[in-house]
Amino acid sequence: MIVGYDYVALVAGFVTAAAVTDYRTRKIPNWLTVPAAILGLAYHSFAPGGFGPLTALAGFAVGFVLLLLPWILGGGGMGDVKLLAALGAWLGPLYILVAFALGTCFASTMAMALMLSSVITSGVSATQRQYLTAGASGGTSTGPGKAKKPKRFLPFVIPVAMGTWLVLAWMLLRSQTH
Repeated sequence: MIVGYDYVALVAGFVTAAAVTDYRTRKIPNWLTVPAAILGLAYHSFAPGGFGPLTALAGFAVGFVLLLLPWILGGGGMGDVKLLAALGAWLGPLYILVAFALGTCFASTMAMALMLSSVITSGVSATQRQYLTAGASGGTSTGPGKAKKPKRFLPFVIPVAMGTWLVLAWMLLRSQTH
């Protein structure tokens, strides 16, 4: 696939809007993910040089499956699942895996840096109470029989966006050298 600036702008714009929205509201709305998925499928179906509809659908499926189990187990939101599915429709099955892997590396690095900073500024005990104990016990109770989900301290879309930007830059550089 020959990647143009229009493609990069569309994908980067989508993932940036999702990251900003998730950072501000801690939600990724359907009005952002559903049209992005449809546009990704349409782009690759009709744009010259696109992956084609089957590859876009395969990317959608791979993106959806990547975070489905964590969502089922309570480790993330359905917005993250839908975001990766939409992003998969744009990137295809291989590039969504690369963007996800890079995003996971960025997320791990950011989480470790945040905890290290907390240890330095607040001490080990305070850091354990803030980040580790709440997750292990399922959070604090909010009423009879109701457990509050532990607060996510890092929206996952931000590191996924960073991984996606790197993938897009690589795709753009690669298509300009061929």
